[in-house]
Amino acid sequence: MARSAENLLSALPDEKSESRLSARVPLRVKETIELAAELSGATATQFMAQAAYHAAQQLIEQERVVRLNHSETQRFLALLDNPPAPTEKLKLAVEAYKQSSLHVKN
Repeated sequence: MARSAENLLSALPDEKSESRLSARVPLRVKETIELAAELSGATATQFMAQAAYHAAQQLIEQERVVRLNHSETQRFLALLDNPPAPTEKLKLAVEAYKQSSLHVKN
């Protein structure tokens, strides 16, 4: 299904200022991008910007969102309601943190 240039550009954030981003790619990649852009009615730059932006959004979401199935969700919620007692290793780690320069004292 072809997408119009307007559809491609509408997926990008509306910004007042622009910045240049360029890439060196093999000729075959360039030709493929140009063909896809032509089929969608966009310029190669518009097509690449939209495609890169979409891929970036997907990757960021994958890294930020944790998805759990039903049983994992139930286990997670149960642990929040009834957390296990801290282990000796955890207690030592907390003490080491309190002694470190990372700890902010109130």
